Amino acid sequence: MSQTDFVEARSFDHIPERERHGNVAGQFQLWFMINATLITLLTGGVGAMYKLDLTSTLCAIVLGSVFGTLFQAFHGAQGPRMGLPQMIQSRVQFGSRGAVIPLAAAMLCQFGFAVFYIQTGAQSLVDIAQFAHPKAVQIGFGIAAMVVAIVGYRLVLRAERFASYATLINLVLLTIAAFKLLPLQALLSQHHFTVVAFLAQFGASATYQIAIAPIVSDYTRYLPSKTKGSAVSSAVFFGTLVSAIWLEFLGAALSAAFPSADLIASIRDLGDHFGIGLGAGTMIVAAVSCLIACAVTLYSGTVAVLSAAEAFRPIRSTALLRASTIAGGGFLAICAVVSMPQNILDSFSAFLSLLGYFLIPWTAINLTDYYFVRRGAFSITDIMLPNGGIYGKWNMAGILSYGCGFAAMIPFFSTSLYTGVVATRLNGADIAFSVGLVSATAIYLLFMRRFDRAAELEIIVRAPLNTLDNHDISSGSDADALSTGRGYSVGH
Repeated sequence: MSQTDFVEARSFDHIPERERHGNVAGQFQLWFMINATLITLLTGGVGAMYKLDLTSTLCAIVLGSVFGTLFQAFHGAQGPRMGLPQMIQSRVQFGSRGAVIPLAAAMLCQFGFAVFYIQTGAQSLVDIAQFAHPKAVQIGFGIAAMVVAIVGYRLVLRAERFASYATLINLVLLTIAAFKLLPLQALLSQHHFTVVAFLAQFGASATYQIAIAPIVSDYTRYLPSKTKGSAVSSAVFFGTLVSAIWLEFLGAALSAAFPSADLIASIRDLGDHFGIGLGAGTMIVAAVSCLIACAVTLYSGTVAVLSAAEAFRPIRSTALLRASTIAGGGFLAICAVVSMPQNILDSFSAFLSLLGYFLIPWTAINLTDYYFVRRGAFSITDIMLPNGGIYGKWNMAGILSYGCGFAAMIPFFSTSLYTGVVATRLNGADIAFSVGLVSATAIYLLFMRRFDRAAELEIIVRAPLNTLDNHDISSGSDADALSTGRGYSVGH
């Protein structure tokens, strides 16, 4: 078995066709598991916090989840076409160095989420086995996630494949338990609707899904380039949507039935009362799900770090470089978990929400450019150049659109750390994501209204295969990596 077969060496670089593998079914399982964690339960409890009735809460969860998932699903089709991780594609819209702005937000978010996955997963194990030293469990859990991330894509897919079956069985049993033990009929018969409460749940579900967008192509890029974009988008869409809605439904039902109880404790109690060891089984499945999700966030956080660094100095992507970067990020995440008490972790959650706002204008600009401005026509050769090639080091159209879109969101921010003036008048309902998406899209289209796509296509087509030779082509790929389409990706 070669190094490529066991320990992944690729990070920010292009995936050549000979290394492509996997199928759409595997992607569905992968993305189903991304949301199959106890943290997703908390998103479904927002409606109950605003006293929204259960029926309206479930409607808001479905509509918000569908809306948010559309954005991540459209990113999914970019992976097989371009063979690049998600965030480095931003060099087209922002320039090679300008892309550091969204890359920094993505990096902090991914490593920040790793903190929560380590804390939640380790706590699940402590609840089961009653370990005397919970901090030791947190350290061991974090190290295990680092090992999975270091081995890389193939191990993540295999782990997700097996874990998805156990998770599916667990969710079915929990749903049966909910119908049997919770007063669902009485809860569904209650009616208390306000627009603000509905918007709060809608926004929470939508934003939770949009937050996945920065990592989608990190995993779809390994699919063969001939894979249909619509099939990939469908796998991403339905995979994350099913698990998100399912768990948020359970979270909403438990929050409505026990409004003052801790949701994670409630799901354990629900399983315990049902019997057959479902409570303990749920915690075991939760720990495995958190372990895999933590590995995924460490993986993508590392890709973001190296993508940003490579814009300033040529870097050769190797297994050792990936491993050391993941180990460094994982070490910092573990230190954060063991040093921060639970109440600080609650504040840190709000901090991550603020960081998530930085990614909303990015997803609007990236998708607008890919589907409406350049329509899938990019020079992979130039993207991989530290100076940005035809895209330059700094692309002011993307940077200014991003800045304006972010500024437009500030009055609508709603977190425990900061609440904007408009959000205050909406009693804390968070609709900042919609403002950011619309404003960033409109401004970017305005800046790009005179963009000459035909002229850029001529430059891309004339690009020689050896454009990257002076950049140490082995750092990103090799000649084969650029052999498809003469080093560029053209939409259909």
